[in-house]
Amino acid sequence: QSYRLLYINPDNDVNGPWCYTTDPYKKWDYCQIPDCAIEECIHCSGENYRGKISTTEGGYTCQRWNSEKPHNHGYIPSVIPDKHLEENYCRNPDGEPRPWCFTTSPSKRWDFCSIPRCISEWPSTVPKLSCATGDGSSYRGTVAVTASGKTCQIWASQYPHIHSRTPEKYPCK
Repeated sequence: QSYRLLYINPDNDVNGPWCYTTDPYKKWDYCQIPDCAIEECIHCSGENYRGKISTTEGGYTCQRWNSEKPHNHGYIPSVIPDKHLEENYCRNPDGEPRPWCFTTSPSKRWDFCSIPRCISEWPSTVPKLSCATGDGSSYRGTVAVTASGKTCQIWASQYPHIHSRTPEKYPCK
């Protein structure tokens, strides 16, 4: 089995990750990797958002994730540490179209957060496949016909079926 590493820093070069190139005139070069500094913007649906915005688009203050008041919920930071449910910061632990939070208002359970989209492109860590593996979430091919022979509706279209899974709501899917 062969493994291909896209970005690497085998000698801990202080200038950052680098790799050998496929260019015969350029043996190696540094890789352009986004800085892990906290960005106050989101890529895709914001599942990797780690910023500190804690107010919703409706102006509500977010409830702390480790609190069950005023709203009980199952998003316990100690139970799901990989979701980074810190303080009362907006997060997207469940694949919603963008980050959200429970609010401190007893009359408003939750609300989306107004976080701008990042201008820079998020690097893909999963190759875009033209064949399906596992659940097929990495598939990016051109098949537009169902297994039963039905032509697929364009995702941006609301005809003949109205739906919410539009490219605007799910820009990286």
